[in-house]
Amino acid sequence: LPREEYLRMAARIPGVYVPSFYDVSYHADGTIAAIEPKEGTGAPQTVYKALVSDLTCAEYPEKLIVPYGEGVHDRIMLEIFRGCTRGCRFCQAGMIYRPVRERSMERLLELAEKLVCATGYDEISLMSLSSGDYSCLPELAREMVRRFAARRVKISLPSQRIDNVLTDTLKETQKVRKTALTLAPEAGTQRMRDVINKGVTEEDLIRSVTDAFEQGWSAVKLYFMIGLPTETDEDVLGIARLAGLVRSCYLSLPKEKRAPGLRITVSASVFVPKNFTPFQWAAQLRGGEVARRQQLLKHELARIKGVDFKYHAVDLSYIEAVFARGDRRLADVLERAWRLGCRFDGWSDQFRYDLWRQAFEECGVDPDFYACRERPDDEVFPWEHLDAGVSREFLLREWKKAQSAERTQDCRKGCVGCGMRRYEGACR
Repeated sequence: LPREEYLRMAARIPGVYVPSFYDVSYHADGTIAAIEPKEGTGAPQTVYKALVSDLTCAEYPEKLIVPYGEGVHDRIMLEIFRGCTRGCRFCQAGMIYRPVRERSMERLLELAEKLVCATGYDEISLMSLSSGDYSCLPELAREMVRRFAARRVKISLPSQRIDNVLTDTLKETQKVRKTALTLAPEAGTQRMRDVINKGVTEEDLIRSVTDAFEQGWSAVKLYFMIGLPTETDEDVLGIARLAGLVRSCYLSLPKEKRAPGLRITVSASVFVPKNFTPFQWAAQLRGGEVARRQQLLKHELARIKGVDFKYHAVDLSYIEAVFARGDRRLADVLERAWRLGCRFDGWSDQFRYDLWRQAFEECGVDPDFYACRERPDDEVFPWEHLDAGVSREFLLREWKKAQSAERTQDCRKGCVGCGMRRYEGACR
């Protein structure tokens, strides 16, 4: 088929977006005035996301390509369910992958058996946005351990919310080999956790790590973010205080009950505002201020024995923020950066910030316009003609609530009006 005819056919498929079929007009200040479909293309005014309603019946790979070299995820990644109802305001996936759809336990066990036989991997990671919320998690973990323990296949969970009661599940998953317990408080103070709608408390963290230490863990990883909207130095230092509390929980146990070799890893990423989230209106902190807060935390954590601090490169997070809310004018920048030699930017030794800056300058694009500018409430976004399920009205309400540190309940406890009900049968 001729390319134009093929694109016209594709544009008629629900969930398919053809960028060339839309015209974008701009205000004098560079913000978008309107996004309209071109006449005669048949492109819809709004492109609605495609939705897999039944995850159990959906196709899932039963054979994987196993590389000769060791990969980053050198294991079987088994998606147990999709979507999340928690409503963390920084989390794009938690917004756009709604609603929650679980894959049945029977299908998961069938897939696990096939994938272990096909790959020879010795680890299965039970993946989702919040794996502790899977309704049959204890039963699933218990049965997987029973089936695969003799083959020395470990069952693992990704980073967990610290308000989940996972004690029994964690006991099961660690029967083969014990790994570090990974928890995600995300912020160092309760005020900041309310801003991002994390919905966990200091007491939740203390309970979780105490239970883990009592069961024989000695390695804990804690994930946080630096540069969240309304963050202060007190919030940053709160991360160090939480790390100190975790250490105190370990030391509070009788010596004979502690597993040897306490290791606490504090990992702090740089906040990147994302589209289709309540923080799509927020600005990213400028690099110098982010670096100052990183050093402030590093100095404070250095006082706590047994804590290792890891943090993200400021420049790389800045480029991520530019493209996270960028528009089609960045296409020329992307091509120019590639032609200048930008490759494999996810590897720190390959990232060339100087070449990226050169690409922006040569294309006449100001990256701060995309990364470091707080948006007015009524600004038209580059993705305004795309519908990921959650409504703009809901996201704006959440942005206002974040600024006053006001919580929104988990929608399992009652509808919060996010907009997903527009998709017939999506929320059950």
